[in-house]
Amino acid sequence: MKDISDNSSILPSSAAILPQPYSKDDAERGLQQWQDAAGQQQDKALGNWMHASTADANPLRPLLAAVFGNSPYLSRLLLLYPALLRDMARIGADVMLTRLADDLEPIRIENDQAELMRQLRINKGKLALLTALADISGAWTLTQVTAALSDFAERSLSIAIDALLRVNHKRGEIEISESKNSGIIVLGMGKLGGRELNYSSDIDLVIFFEPEKLGYKGRQNEQHFMNKLAHDLVSIMQERTRDGYVFRTDLRLRPDPASMPPAIATIAAHYYYESVGQNWERAAMIKARVVAGDIAAGERFLAGIAPFMWRRSLDFASINDIHSIKRQMDSVGNKTIQLKGHNIKLGQGGIREIEFYTQIHQLIWGGREPALRLRGTCETLHKLVEFGQVDSNKEKILREAYEFLRKLEHRLQMIADEQTHELPETDAGMTHVAYFMGYENVGAFEKDALKYLNEVHTIYASSFRSADKLGDEGNLVFTGVSHDPETLETLRRMGYSQAETVSEIVMGWHHGKSRATRSKRARELLTELMPLLLKRLSETAQPDAAFLKFNDFLSQLPAGVQMFSLFNINPHLLGLIADIMGSAPMLALTLSKSPELLDAVLYEDFYGPLPSANHLSQQLDDILANLHDFEETLEGLRRFRNEKQFQAGVQLLKAMITARQAGIFLTGLAEIIIQKTLAAVSAEFARSYGHIKNSLFAIIGLGKLGSRELTFGSDIDLVFVYDAEDADALSDGAKKFSASVYFNRLAQRFLSVLSAMGRNGRLYEVDTRLRPSGDQGLLAVSIDTLAHYFDESAWTFEIMAFAKARIISGEALKEPLETLIRKQFTKPRDMEKLRADVIDMRERIEKEYGGKNPWDIKYVRGGLIDIDFIAQYLLLRHAPNTPSVRGGSAAEIFDWLKRSDRLKAADADALIEFDRFLGQMFNMLRLCCDRSFDEATALPGLKKLLVASAKEKDFTGLKKRLIGVEAAVYEHYNRLLQS
Repeated sequence: MKDISDNSSILPSSAAILPQPYSKDDAERGLQQWQDAAGQQQDKALGNWMHASTADANPLRPLLAAVFGNSPYLSRLLLLYPALLRDMARIGADVMLTRLADDLEPIRIENDQAELMRQLRINKGKLALLTALADISGAWTLTQVTAALSDFAERSLSIAIDALLRVNHKRGEIEISESKNSGIIVLGMGKLGGRELNYSSDIDLVIFFEPEKLGYKGRQNEQHFMNKLAHDLVSIMQERTRDGYVFRTDLRLRPDPASMPPAIATIAAHYYYESVGQNWERAAMIKARVVAGDIAAGERFLAGIAPFMWRRSLDFASINDIHSIKRQMDSVGNKTIQLKGHNIKLGQGGIREIEFYTQIHQLIWGGREPALRLRGTCETLHKLVEFGQVDSNKEKILREAYEFLRKLEHRLQMIADEQTHELPETDAGMTHVAYFMGYENVGAFEKDALKYLNEVHTIYASSFRSADKLGDEGNLVFTGVSHDPETLETLRRMGYSQAETVSEIVMGWHHGKSRATRSKRARELLTELMPLLLKRLSETAQPDAAFLKFNDFLSQLPAGVQMFSLFNINPHLLGLIADIMGSAPMLALTLSKSPELLDAVLYEDFYGPLPSANHLSQQLDDILANLHDFEETLEGLRRFRNEKQFQAGVQLLKAMITARQAGIFLTGLAEIIIQKTLAAVSAEFARSYGHIKNSLFAIIGLGKLGSRELTFGSDIDLVFVYDAEDADALSDGAKKFSASVYFNRLAQRFLSVLSAMGRNGRLYEVDTRLRPSGDQGLLAVSIDTLAHYFDESAWTFEIMAFAKARIISGEALKEPLETLIRKQFTKPRDMEKLRADVIDMRERIEKEYGGKNPWDIKYVRGGLIDIDFIAQYLLLRHAPNTPSVRGGSAAEIFDWLKRSDRLKAADADALIEFDRFLGQMFNMLRLCCDRSFDEATALPGLKKLLVASAKEKDFTGLKKRLIGVEAAVYEHYNRLLQS
């Protein structure tokens, strides 16, 4: 056996360089089992050697002990293939590797896929054992180890592809029978592409094809065939059988894996990379290598996308995007590295930082220097030193750290053939790893590991000192194709309960799934924003709901660059966005439909006092003066209305104004919009129909418009009145109408414009059912007809409604109309009938709209309807023969009744306070949600907002107060209507 002991390249000269067994019992047990299995070999010298009890007599014993005492997985392989170590000892690891490669060549099994899979798995098991023994013994360098694994993967893929093509050729599916000129391209990505596979690595593949080369003759199409081929290839490689597996195979590095098929036509791939290819994909494509299929076609494809990968100009915007990706990974970068549980691949100072450091320099300089377009990490670092882009001392530190960490990665994976990169959490586990790494004690191992990790992170972090820190929450990585476990943990820690959903949506943004993120620049800006955006949304009461609302907002944007740039320049806007998305769904919907409203926040006066009605009118006049046609004018009106209503909504949301102040402002805004719209419509109308001489037209506002209590999303109640000196006179336009027809058509045109949907939504929903005879009556009536209707036909509830009447437009008719309305209040009436009519009307409303939900503040018993009915009933009861009578809001009527001694001060003050409280809650609900509020499903942020608005301690206290107020209002209703 002289050839064995003299083979120093294979066998260690001293046991000191080999790992000590962590479990001596497992080592002894394994040695005995291996001797029993190997003893069946017909070799007396080897047999005597194997049974020797000392290392001097048996040079293999320390190596066997290192394997059996540290790795259950390798132990199993040693017992399965006991002759492999004998052969390796005799002829060396290099020759053994060549023999294994030669053994692969005869595997050309087409008709028996199961046998093909069996042969590949047997050879993979032998390769895994050979590689591990050569690695542990020191016979091979890291480069040799990773190359052996990578080359085997490459040959296995070629064999599998050729076998699949031959079987499909025999079936008549395709004309080709081999991959050489098939147009099928299998790219190896990541560590396979760089010939740097780790011990238990997945292989990342991307499959492309040129459809015209396949010669497909089947019943489907080329895409269907290639999808099945990709599926079969993956099955051959990764399906677990009794013989194990070849390599776990991942196709998710292909373009847009959620939408694209597993095999992609080259023309579609080119379009993707040219249009929505991401910068992280540029970095990933650096290592791309044709590993199987049509090699020439693959090289042409890579050459074709070279402009996407390698840009001659120094695209520092793209580099910033790459920087920000990694800064997201280590946004807690100043924390001390803790070894236990540390991820030596993705964590601080890990393998990924070395790879990123290298790839970023390649992306910056590789466009100008083709010599830098290499795939291997250490090889590239060395070349970067040659070109003066990396300091030689840094290169030495990074290279040594890389070799140490890759060795550590292999040892972690050799233990149980698990694709793990995390150090153990326990002391025992750390000791095990230390032994397997060749250390005599765990302290020395931990010292070296920390040294390398810290050195790497110091070098890596220094390359980003000029960039702002993105956040301090933890990993937030949304590049690639799978959820980053540490990112999911960070999201959960931030308060997101649906971390996977959040991650999936953000990854979709990065893949251009939203119109707003389809441009490269938009995605770069979004990458920078992501940590701060997620942090702001996480600070809301329900982060998941706030995030989904923001996604709705984003989906409405036609493009994202402008908006994301706005956020980057004004990061405080993200706080406002979070408040809206987390607390005010209705306002969020408004913003989603009109995202340009955020521009208004940048105006200096946005958070200042709301403009007066006169100021609003002046602002709008300035805007309209620059608009020349009718449609432009309408869009200008809509934009102005949206912008000002949004301003009031934000100020109410932030408790800068009260609901009463918001109501007055929204009412003033509506009046001005009505007046300007009527002017525009009247001018347009007159072009065709002219004017009616000596005539007047007025608009009466009722409901909340009349009482200056408009809420967000309120309809406006209008009545149109005209007065013509000669009712039979015709208009003087090209088309002539009588006064009745003229003003009814004008009113109809005006209503159509108010409610028409434009690019900026509609101005207002309008209700005209309070006009004489309701829906059955004319839209516009003469002042005489209105007076006659009130005198002869009006119901009590119509008179009540006019308690809030106010002339919105038509100053010349204001005095006669106010006189007419006051006359209706002051004329004598049957008080018992009045009381009965009011009660009957309230019962009808209760029957149609009533319910028990205390948050239905308008219609619930004791709500705003009851307050209005109390006020209007008392007004009509006490108004006859009272010249000082005043209508208006319920609070204004109660104040008039109090000052006129028609209502006790205590009752008036209580009702005014009840009205203020209910109005505040009603306004907040209208701003923040739809017209129904369900406390069981309401956002916590909305509840918190309501509590703050009412100055209560908690939601329970607020609800108790609400129910108490409604009970008190209902008590007043019953008592005052009986008195």
